[in-house]
Amino acid sequence: MSYSFQAFPWRLAVACMAVCYLLADLYAFKGPLHAMVKQSQGGGVAAEVDGLPITRQELEAAMREQLWKRNAAWASLGPEARKQTRWQALENRVNDRLLRACRSKSGSDTGLSKDAVKRESERMQRQFADAAEFPNRLAAQNLTPKSLEARINDAQQDEAWMEAELQTRFKAVTPQDLRAWYAEFKETLRIPQAHHAAHIFLTRHDPAKPDRSAEIREIQRQLLAKEKTFAQLAKEHSEDDRSKNLGGDIGWFTQQRMPADFIAAVEMLKVGQLGEPVQTQLGWHLIIVLERHVSRLPTLAEATPEITALLTSKRREAALKTILAELRERSPQSVVYHAEVIDHAAPAP
Repeated sequence: MSYSFQAFPWRLAVACMAVCYLLADLYAFKGPLHAMVKQSQGGGVAAEVDGLPITRQELEAAMREQLWKRNAAWASLGPEARKQTRWQALENRVNDRLLRACRSKSGSDTGLSKDAVKRESERMQRQFADAAEFPNRLAAQNLTPKSLEARINDAQQDEAWMEAELQTRFKAVTPQDLRAWYAEFKETLRIPQAHHAAHIFLTRHDPAKPDRSAEIREIQRQLLAKEKTFAQLAKEHSEDDRSKNLGGDIGWFTQQRMPADFIAAVEMLKVGQLGEPVQTQLGWHLIIVLERHVSRLPTLAEATPEITALLTSKRREAALKTILAELRERSPQSVVYHAEVIDHAAPAP
């Protein structure tokens, strides 16, 4: 026996309800079906800005870049540091999207040349030793050369728009600002005492030579007897490969750059004075101080470029935070986060 919708109109109603539920789930209420679709897009969606997704794949690429800039390894991070890395990388992406949305709505176009986009694309390609690796990497990110150039163009337009906004938001550093900062913080600019020295070095970490005091004193004897010059003896005997062919010259250094026991020996010597053999944790040294600069405060004129750069950077940073906060306030409902995806993200290989 056959049945039809005409005979059982409730079946048509049920089918319509099912279709309506699927559509509502997918587009309106973001239920299980919506989640399944989202999970299929780059391993899930970490966040949405104005309805546009930031995929888990994008987040993991941003995390990889962030770790690279910090010279940090994911494996060495604890749970809290990993969480901060995820959210910081995501917030940077969200801010980029908000900025782009604002720029697009403003109709701003800085008229950047195609040459700038091309140069940046070529710079990216030069980072790959193997030319074939670049298109493979693009394909892995669902990009083509054309779409990459479009992305670069957008990024450059965003940067130009933001720079124009920043220029209207922060005040230029004035001479009064410089004087006020210098009066309060000049000690932070103090130039430490610096030494210029040369040495002849014998390591104490050679198991075959546990006691090298006789060796270093024989080198000292030859030097005092003027049998050979300091440079000649350094070349023949010193085990510091960086300085032995430079007459033992180890250049200029401050207290922060050398071991404490070595610095203590250097500070006891006058300029031009050859010290007695001294033993440190590294080994035996014969040291001669060539020059010395005493600690001093730079003048305001000397410090002006550094102070100007510091104050300008701080003011730009404050202005940037203000702009980003304003973007968030304009559309507080436009950013949606998906913690279940974010918390499982790991940096892309």
